[in-house]
Amino acid sequence: MDYPAPPTYDASKFDLWKFKISAYLKALGLHVYLTTTKSSYINNGKYIEGNAQALIALKKSLSKNYLSMVSHCDSTL
Repeated sequence: MDYPAPPTYDASKFDLWKFKISAYLKALGLHVYLTTTKSSYINNGKYIEGNAQALIALKKSLSKNYLSMVSHCDSTL
């Protein structure tokens, strides 16, 4: 299933972006969403796949300036 692009990050409207990106990650799957919200989820076997999907979605939502700040991150937590 193809999903639309994730919401674009806008620092001046952080609360709105947070709401939209949370809904977007949930739409990708519960495992994807949980990798971004529960540190205890790291021990779950679905963590690696969910983390990868969440990282892609989060990084796609950022402009080049913000992406350069987090491009080294390999975990959503």
